[in-house]
Amino acid sequence: MRIEVDRELCTSVASCVAIAPNTFELDDEGIAVVKNPTGDDRQTILQAAQSCPVNAIIIYDDDGKQIHPPLK
Repeated sequence: MRIEVDRELCTSVASCVAIAPNTFELDDEGIAVVKNPTGDDRQTILQAAQSCPVNAIIIYDDDGKQIHPPLK
C-alpha cells in the first residue's frame, strides 16, 4: 500500500492523526504528512483516509490501483 497526502487539499483538521497517530502527523505548517506508512494496520489507515473531509489522503493498493478516494 502507498499513501500520499495532497498538501494543497489538506485543511489541517487532523482527523487522520487522531485515528492513525503512528502513520500520520502534522508538519510545522499544520499539514498532514505520512511519518510511517506501516505505523498502523491497513484498516486503520484506510479509516483515517476516509475521515478526511477534503479527501486529501490518497491510498493505492499494492498493484498501484487507487483505492481511496474512490475513482468516479
